[in-house]
Amino acid sequence: MFSKAAGTWPSEGMTMGTRNYDLEKSSEDWTEESHRQLNQKNHGVFLRNLRYRLMSMYRRIFTLVFCVNLALLLFLSIGEKPYLAKISNASLGNLLAAVLIRNDNIINFLFRLFASMPTTWPLPIRRLGAKIYHLGGLHSGCAIFAVGWHLWLTIAMTRSASADLPVASVLSVSLCYGILVLLTLQATLAYPNLRQKHHNSFEYTHRYFGWMTVFLAWFLVLSLTRDLSQISGQSLGLALITSPAFWFLLFILMSIVSPWALTRKMPIKIQVLSRHACRIYIYDRRFAKAYPGSFVRLSTNPAGEWHSFAAIAESTENGGPGGYSVVVSNAGDWTGGMISRAFEDTPKEIWIRGVPTCGVLHVAKMFRKIVLVATGSGIGPCLAVLRAGEVEARVLWSTREPQATYGRAIVDDVLKADPQAVIYDTQKRGRPDVVKMAYGIYIQAHAEAVIIISNPALTHRVVYGLESRGIPAFGAIWDS
Repeated sequence: MFSKAAGTWPSEGMTMGTRNYDLEKSSEDWTEESHRQLNQKNHGVFLRNLRYRLMSMYRRIFTLVFCVNLALLLFLSIGEKPYLAKISNASLGNLLAAVLIRNDNIINFLFRLFASMPTTWPLPIRRLGAKIYHLGGLHSGCAIFAVGWHLWLTIAMTRSASADLPVASVLSVSLCYGILVLLTLQATLAYPNLRQKHHNSFEYTHRYFGWMTVFLAWFLVLSLTRDLSQISGQSLGLALITSPAFWFLLFILMSIVSPWALTRKMPIKIQVLSRHACRIYIYDRRFAKAYPGSFVRLSTNPAGEWHSFAAIAESTENGGPGGYSVVVSNAGDWTGGMISRAFEDTPKEIWIRGVPTCGVLHVAKMFRKIVLVATGSGIGPCLAVLRAGEVEARVLWSTREPQATYGRAIVDDVLKADPQAVIYDTQKRGRPDVVKMAYGIYIQAHAEAVIIISNPALTHRVVYGLESRGIPAFGAIWDS
């Protein structure tokens, strides 16, 4: 194992730190609080499940999108018979919203806007604002309705092409069918179960089919505008610049291109933590600065897989490199391969796309005091918040052999930020009751919220277990 003080490049041959913490005692210190009886869950079973499971903030945003589109549909249906251009605008308008809400700069703006709420504001308001990370509900809702509107457009154009006086040309209809196939495939593979089982297929189709969709959409807008301009007698150029569909597509294209325009290969150095984890230091100060709760997208092949990791800002003091670091644990072929290569040929460069982007932990500073719950490499995102020192935090970290797996330097960082941190070794003590432990620490620390970084199943269980008892709890929802 290798380590070096935070803020400097790791060096080969460095030994582990000498600070002597009793992690076994750390795990036992929570015993009294762990026996605290959990409060009864609020509301009845039906209302509780409706509020905290069926109608999560993500689904409430999705429902809002549904209502807006339903109102638009009724407006077009009960008024004058809708023109093809109006249906096309509705489809592309939804697609624009779905694309924009995934743009790095839009995400960062919204997170920073909501996270700027003063901690003096009432907790219920801050608790609601912290749900900003559910913005994926807007993406999925608008994307689904973009498909729905385009299906209506395809049907309407098919009928028009078969009429005695056709409005849409055969080219326009053919392009419409091609786009419908691409959109349907993307929407199908984005279904949660299929996405989880075939993640690589989802990523490739979402990316490349998405680009093909935009490419064909440009031809469709040009072709359909030409068809309609021939009827109205308007010039093609004027018809284009006065068409909302043209501007929708232009902004869609700009939003898609912008993060890829910042794709670059950056120098890295790798700190080997164990056979199960490593830490990658990335010198990326020229493009963007990492901030607490942000993540970066990394790849060894820009045309292939991309993986998101929490960015831990590195200091430039005492000769430090600046930029940021990420903690990588063995969770699949790509991460396992990266760790193996660190032992063999030590990669010198890596591809980065876009800018550091806000994630769920960016809402931490909306609260006066929080409890950070992490399992395994989930401690990486938490380190970024702990190092920043913007919010007082208690830590519960459950992992297998913390020092052997992640190195003494990371353990030291955790305990430096929270000397009372509970570092629970699952190798020695088995799996803990994380809900009960988090609840005990929350009550003992008089915290305002709990944020968990873990796997989907445990995150859902802890967030539900605490929210159903009236405790503000937040955790990633894996919608992107």
